Amino acid sequence: MILKNKFVSLTFLLLIPFNMSAQKLKPSFTLNGYAKYLPAFMDYSFFESENNNLIHNRLNMRGYFGNNLSLGLEIRNRIFFGDIPTIEGDNGLINMSYYIVREDNFILNSMIDRLWVKYQIDKIEFSIGRQRVNWGVNTIWNNNDLFNAYNFIDFDYIERPGSDVIRFIYSGDNLSSLEIVYMPNERKGYALAGLYKINSFGYDFQILAANYFDDIVIGGGWAGNIKDAGFKGELSYFIDKNKFKNSLSLSSSFDYSTKSGFYFLGSYLYNSNGFNEPNFLSLVNINANVLSPKNLMPSKHSYLFQVNKSITPPINTSLSILYGHGIKLLYFSPSISYDISSRFDASIISQFFYLDNLGDFKNILKGYYLQIKYSF
Repeated sequence: MILKNKFVSLTFLLLIPFNMSAQKLKPSFTLNGYAKYLPAFMDYSFFESENNNLIHNRLNMRGYFGNNLSLGLEIRNRIFFGDIPTIEGDNGLINMSYYIVREDNFILNSMIDRLWVKYQIDKIEFSIGRQRVNWGVNTIWNNNDLFNAYNFIDFDYIERPGSDVIRFIYSGDNLSSLEIVYMPNERKGYALAGLYKINSFGYDFQILAANYFDDIVIGGGWAGNIKDAGFKGELSYFIDKNKFKNSLSLSSSFDYSTKSGFYFLGSYLYNSNGFNEPNFLSLVNINANVLSPKNLMPSKHSYLFQVNKSITPPINTSLSILYGHGIKLLYFSPSISYDISSRFDASIISQFFYLDNLGDFKNILKGYYLQIKYSF
């Protein structure tokens, strides 16, 4: 409760000059977002099949008060009906998730997953509130993303969750920058982390260091090219302050685009905390909504291949194949999307999970989704 009060008090103090600026300057506001319908059919080998439906509306609002002060507010409204899936809670310092209706077969939930005040002047930026702190540079797995680790299989939440933080950024010359982030947590204590970025030899490099709850973290990442192929990677080493177990998380990827419109991506992830043998928890973990940067995949070694191809300008196809070595988990997901107009698009997405049982891969989950989306 003390941490919450301090965070709310600091936000209030920051809003005082915000309110004064609002009186002196004529503010401007923007609003955009989308509404989409996502029916799904889930066929389990060990549970009864499920049919669920989701209507998802997102509102992104910005307020600008002169050249230096801005306010961000983003709201996620969702209606679930049918076989209701498990819904993630609000893990932030302040609970901003609200159930307007909560019945057995119908849920209406509204969640504020972005709410921040930002002040910018020259090369300095200061912000406080719930915001996205994206420190990852790799395409699929982001070992440096201490504050917002996410599951790439969750295609419905492309914005990813935000964190309740105080954030300072200094932008230097030659694409260099220094970022410092403080995140309090009632249960875990706090995280204080710094990230330094620099461009050299045609590559973007970053170095991070953090007092990350129960760990000390050191790490870094890179992004550049080898001839015509993109080459990215990042790693984080977690030193357990309680002397239980140190851990290493690293990943790398290559991607390449052809003149004929194919896009290829290959990626590798090493998780020293991962399983090295088949385990039912592997499916539970990979399908979790919130993952840890120390545990981005349940397997010790993971490999991913992805190919995208535009059939015609409005029609795009994609195929992702993932293999978790050791736990012997195979996942593949084909999809096709159609851009009906600049604001309206539709997609068909499938997800298939297999586990190796004594040399025989057995399908444990099949998921089929139709996504219809209108942006405004």
